[in-house]
Amino acid sequence: MNSILKDRLYLLISIAVLIMLWKFLSLIIDSEIMLPSPEKTLIELISIIKQKTFLRAVFNTIFRSLTGFFISLILAVIIGILSGIFKPVHYIFKPIVGIIKSTPSIAIILLSLIWLGSEYTPILVGFLIIFPILYSNIIEGIRNVDEDLIEMANIYKVKKWRIIKEIYFPSILSYLMAGAVTCLGLNLKVVIAAEVLSQSVVSIGEGLQFEKYNLNTAGVFSWVIIAVIISAIFDYSLLKLQNRIEKWK
Repeated sequence: MNSILKDRLYLLISIAVLIMLWKFLSLIIDSEIMLPSPEKTLIELISIIKQKTFLRAVFNTIFRSLTGFFISLILAVIIGILSGIFKPVHYIFKPIVGIIKSTPSIAIILLSLIWLGSEYTPILVGFLIIFPILYSNIIEGIRNVDEDLIEMANIYKVKKWRIIKEIYFPSILSYLMAGAVTCLGLNLKVVIAAEVLSQSVVSIGEGLQFEKYNLNTAGVFSWVIIAVIISAIFDYSLLKLQNRIEKWK
């Protein structure tokens, strides 16, 4: 309990220091367009939250982010396990994953706009960015499985699905959770960036674009704060889930 309280205290101190530094720099720069003050940003944040479309914008962005994330997660688990166990599958998907990794994000966004339009572009972009990360984590988890256990299971003619369920899956779970913690926040950032470029209607990305057009830097900062809070909630939820899984194991 003392450790948790200390961690929270350090977090509050860190936030307070950042706000004071922010205030100090805003006084030196003395330009609301270049760097708005914390007070001005807070006023804009409250104004944005009061907007009728605020909740729908946040919901749409979260929906796109989670949709892309779970599609990536499911496919990465299925394809990753198959690739880790069966060499031909691994060699089939190796160049595909390599191409996805190497393709610039902006090219993915532009192609998605041509293929899908502004509504589904953020989902596809998020999926393509995080899928290789989750896939690689699962492959790494399979490589760290004790080969003696696999050999013993084969000697005793244990069914393949039981080997996957009882040997491979527990091994990849920790790698999968580590990848998920990284990818969920990353996916949110990528989705918002794709919303800005694709001009997705009623979204955090649209809100950022609107404030930028109006040179309202405080409004941009406000939407960034909202995105950071959502990302923090994602991280906290996943860490709680990870702790429960560790206890269950």
